[in-house]
Amino acid sequence: MINKALLFLTLATLAACAPGNGNSTYEQLSASDKAKFNKYFLQGRDIYNRQCRNCHQPDGRGLRGIIPPLAASDYLQHHQATIPCLLKAGSSDTLIVNGRQYAPQMPAHNLTNLELAEVLTFINNSWGNEYGFVQVKQVDNWLKNCPSRKQQHR
Repeated sequence: MINKALLFLTLATLAACAPGNGNSTYEQLSASDKAKFNKYFLQGRDIYNRQCRNCHQPDGRGLRGIIPPLAASDYLQHHQATIPCLLKAGSSDTLIVNGRQYAPQMPAHNLTNLELAEVLTFINNSWGNEYGFVQVKQVDNWLKNCPSRKQQHR
C-alpha cells in the first residue's frame, strides 16, 4: 500500500510540474518524451535552486537593473542557442533584456551538457515561459557554435 501511495504522489507531482495546460509543445511530445521532459524539468529545478536562484530569484524576475529576468525574457526566447555558451563560459558582456541593459558579472557554471539541458528545460517552462524542451543533443550542437565572448549579446 505504501508503494502505491508513493507512486501516486510521484505521478501527481510530475503532472503538476508539467506545463500541460496551454503548452502545445509539451502536449505534442510522445509519452516517452513527456517522461523525459518531466525528469529534465525536475532535475533542472534542483539545479536552478542550487546555482541560479540567488541571482535570478525564486520567481525568475532577477534584480531590476542588476540581474536580468528569466521570466518573460525576450533574450531567453530569442537566444536559445547561445544560452548554454553563456552558462558554461560566464559573461561580463552587456545584455539587452526586454529593452533594458544589464551588465552582470555572471560566473561560469561547471555544468555537464545534460545539466545544461535540464536547467534550460526548467527555465524555458517556468514563470509563464513556453520555450520548449531542450535535449542534450541540442546543447551539444549549440556549444560547438559558441560565439566569441567579445561579442555583445543582444
